[in-house]
Amino acid sequence: MDREETAPAALYRQWRPQTFAEVVGQEHVTRTLRNALLKNRVAHALLFAGPRGTGKTSTARILAKALNCVHGPTAGPCNACHHCRAITAGTALDVLELDAASRRGIDEMRELRERVKLAPVAAPYKVYIIDEAHMLTTEAANALLKTLEEPPPRVVFILATTEPRKVPVTILSRCQRFDFHRLQPAEIRSHLQQVLEKVEGRATPAAIDLISQAAEGSMRDALGILDQVLSLGDGDADEDTVADLLGKVRLGALTKMVELLRHQDAAGALRLVLEMDRIGKDPGLFVRDLLALLREDLLQTVDQGKTVPCYLMCCLEEFSRALEETKGAVIRTLPLELAIVRALRRSAPAETQPVESTVGDNEGGTSLQQVKTAWVDILKAVKSSRPVTFGYLSRARPVAVSGRCLKVSLPDAASRGVLAQQEHSTVVEQALSKFFGDRWKLEVGS
Repeated sequence: MDREETAPAALYRQWRPQTFAEVVGQEHVTRTLRNALLKNRVAHALLFAGPRGTGKTSTARILAKALNCVHGPTAGPCNACHHCRAITAGTALDVLELDAASRRGIDEMRELRERVKLAPVAAPYKVYIIDEAHMLTTEAANALLKTLEEPPPRVVFILATTEPRKVPVTILSRCQRFDFHRLQPAEIRSHLQQVLEKVEGRATPAAIDLISQAAEGSMRDALGILDQVLSLGDGDADEDTVADLLGKVRLGALTKMVELLRHQDAAGALRLVLEMDRIGKDPGLFVRDLLALLREDLLQTVDQGKTVPCYLMCCLEEFSRALEETKGAVIRTLPLELAIVRALRRSAPAETQPVESTVGDNEGGTSLQQVKTAWVDILKAVKSSRPVTFGYLSRARPVAVSGRCLKVSLPDAASRGVLAQQEHSTVVEQALSKFFGDRWKLEVGS
């Protein structure tokens, strides 16, 4: 639909979707809602669940218009009649939005129950949109539940939440649930390009790519970032402006790091980390962006049916660990530096690595490869038996099997001492016996 030219509103407000067709990346939701409207079978209570900025509240408003449009119920509200325009402007008396984060008490729900009993003032349907529904208190949720159990005619409840697991099961069971997906960078990128064609401003492809990744699946965040960088750059946005605004590393530096890792250049990778630190970039953000780039490589490799390179798997594992360690690091670059060294050491060509024992391969026993294949399941079994043991074992890696003895490597001496204690080693040995039979011994080394 045409956007209003007069109001200098934020981009995310100007470009809030006004029809189901304008909702980006949620076709599975909008298609179902359209069909329900065409058949006049819209549920009296719906739950929209998903990450922030993915279109939950906007879709709720579109549904309210679709129900109350003078041509409705319709799958395509006209956005021109007095009902549609009032809902768009937020002035419709029969469409009430509540923020459960600020109005979460039982008094508000009791007031709602009393108002629900009244017939619509002007529109065919009364629509209640309750945002952040998981924030309702237990008492308020119970009060709402009674209304959901026996809803008056011509009343529709739409509950929106970013944390559906916190919504009481009694509420969930009475709602038709729709799960909104986190948007892919390509979907965000495409929409930003469409927006830039209609507004005063330009952005380079590299800037759009950086914004699309930084938004982490939220279209609202993407439009907010674009709005800021256009203001900063006087209508023009390049990669440097975006990176400076967000405190992020430029995409060129990330791709350079990936190339250094691919070529086993630990010295070059460490120098790049020092350079990023020197110019004030946050190592935590650097690791997150690097993980996102490596993940894209992983998915593309698998999708093409190719073998995943060893360095890629090692880097993903080590950098995932480094991301957590960075939060409390005294030397803020150290977790990333250690992750680089560990990843490249693990993925180095065989002739430069110590040979790992595979005793058992030719003796009909359990091989090291079999243990590695089952390692994730072994860790899960240990975690369910003794979470503390799992915390230490998850940092170890199996390096040798000799008969029924598994040797694991753990770099930290203190952690080696703890894992070797009988109360911990026994848990691991029992898990190994569960998977491979017989009695096992655990040996902890560096």
